Formats: sequence, structure tokens, C-alpha cells
Amino acid sequence: MNWLAKIINGNADEFSHAKLVKYGIGTHPGPRTKLALSSNRITFKADLDYEKIFLRGYLLGVPKGSQKLKGIVRTYDDRRDEFASIRMPLDWMKSKGKSASIFNAKLNEVVPVDDIKQVVDMDGPTTFFMFTLSPRDGSKPWKITTKTSFPKGGPSDEEDEEKEKDPTFSKGALENNPEVFDFIMQELLPDFRESVGPKTKKIAVYNQIVIDEIVPPNDPKLSFSEKRKLAKKRGKIIRRVVIDDKEYEADFEFFI
Repeated sequence: MNWLAKIINGNADEFSHAKLVKYGIGTHPGPRTKLALSSNRITFKADLDYEKIFLRGYLLGVPKGSQKLKGIVRTYDDRRDEFASIRMPLDWMKSKGKSASIFNAKLNEVVPVDDIKQVVDMDGPTTFFMFTLSPRDGSKPWKITTKTSFPKGGPSDEEDEEKEKDPTFSKGALENNPEVFDFIMQELLPDFRESVGPKTKKIAVYNQIVIDEIVPPNDPKLSFSEKRKLAKKRGKIIRRVVIDDKEYEADFEFFI
């Protein structure tokens, strides 16, 4: 389950904790997504930290067969031995980031959908799948396009809504069948699922991350970097959801 949905449902875990590491004291714009629904397709645009919902929705519903796959597996922990157990061979390159090593595996393949599922099932708190996918046979409407570099800065808190730019990190279209639709709703809208009806055409989800307190571990043996990763954070997720022309809001507190 998506890390935000875990907080909303009251079962936050190390994934949720890891996603909050980058946030300091204060209020921060969180990930957004926009959906357009028709009788046969779900069209989406998503910020970083929501892209895995749609990747998993694609893999859940896309017809069996070979997929055109291009992109990067990126991880900030050395997981090369773990990934060696999967069928798809990954050629890793190690580079040095500002505070940690980065491991990238570039992909440009035509592969069975089950092999891609096996890669994505290796998910972790600091692992990213920046994939562009489509069926080799051209089956419609299945398509995902994801950027292979992270955005510099998030959406502005002060953007005029009418001038607000759509999410651009990941976009595409999925078939609107019951299995895929229910999965997307439980991941994206665990709080307002009942407000989505058969005639709903548009959904927009906005999150604000509020950090009120940071509690580092009291262990002098730990480095600053280790304390930063292990520190607990107290705050809340402020949710604003627009379903067609109706707006909903809710807050969800956390101490992770």
C-alpha cells in the first residue's frame, strides 16, 4: 500500500518513515495526482511519490504478454545482491550522491509482464522504478511515461489554482476495469472512496505535509546521518480532494 494511504489508515511503517526523512519542520507541498475517468480508461498525471500506485495498477491489469520497458531502477541502498535473485538481469552503475551512494540500473528491453512484476516486487523505502511502459502489441489504452530524473523542488504552496501546473513526473492511461479501478481507489482515496460514483469524471488529490516536531534517537554513537534517518517526526497530512466540482478536506496525524 502507498505510504500516504498507510498513514491515513493508521498503519504507517518504515516506508512511511523513509518518505518523511526529507521533510524538516514546517509545512511542505506533498504529492498530487489528477485523474480523468471515462467508461473504458483512467488517465492520470502524478507527482513523485505517487507514481508507484499507477505502475502497480498497470502491472495488475495489463494483458499478459511482452512489454516495451525503458527506464531506470534506482536505489540509495546497495541492493545488488537482492536483485540478483530475479530473472531479469540488471547491470548496475554506482555513483556518489551528495550524502550517499546511488545505484542505477538502466533498462531498454522487451520483456514479459511477469518479469517486470518481479522487479517491482523488490520495492523498498529508498528504491524507485522510473519506467516507461507499453504493451508490445500496442494494446490500448495501456501506457505509462515516467521521468528518469527527480524534480527540483515540489509544487508551490502559493500557486494560483487556475494557473497551477499539472503533475508531470508520471503520466499515462490504464484500462478502467473493476480490478484496476478498485486498486487505484484504495491506494489513492482510502478516505473519500465512498464519494466517487459511477458518473465521476475527474478527481484531483492534493497533500500537505506538516512537520511539528523531530525527535532524534538519543544515542551518541550514531552519526548525524544515522540520527537523521532514524529520527521520529510528529505532524499531520492535510488532504484536499476534488471530485468533479465538490471539494473534501481531512487531516491525519502521525508520529513515526
